[in-house]
Amino acid sequence: MANDSAKTFSLAAPSNRPNLLQEIETLAEQSAQLAGLSEEERDSLAIAVTEVGNNAIIHGNKRDPNKQVYLYIHVQDGEVRVVIRDEGAGFNPEALSNPLDPENLLRESGRGVFIVRSLMDEVSFDFSKGGTEITMIKRKKS
Repeated sequence: MANDSAKTFSLAAPSNRPNLLQEIETLAEQSAQLAGLSEEERDSLAIAVTEVGNNAIIHGNKRDPNKQVYLYIHVQDGEVRVVIRDEGAGFNPEALSNPLDPENLLRESGRGVFIVRSLMDEVSFDFSKGGTEITMIKRKKS
């Protein structure tokens, strides 16, 4: 039976805000609990949100205090939809190197998008609003 009670969380903050990533992580954790996700599903969501949030702050906005990071989370019927947007230059996710290629195995970076895609049920990118907007969906398994 569907649960009609939806919960929404949102946050907009400058990239250099102290503890911004922790605030994002806390809201994601609360959302995962509300959705009734299993421990493994909560961990997957936490890792993905941390990765995307960190990328928005560091790579997208380059910690510029004049640029904002936007977070929107919607929880309903065992599903958590997380949207994180930055005001950076954007990037082409399809042009990223495959982290599983032998020449990339020892690189210190370049695995984030791959990890996020492997942990979440759906991941999409939107560059139409300026910057990068990543939408991630995690569903409770029956």
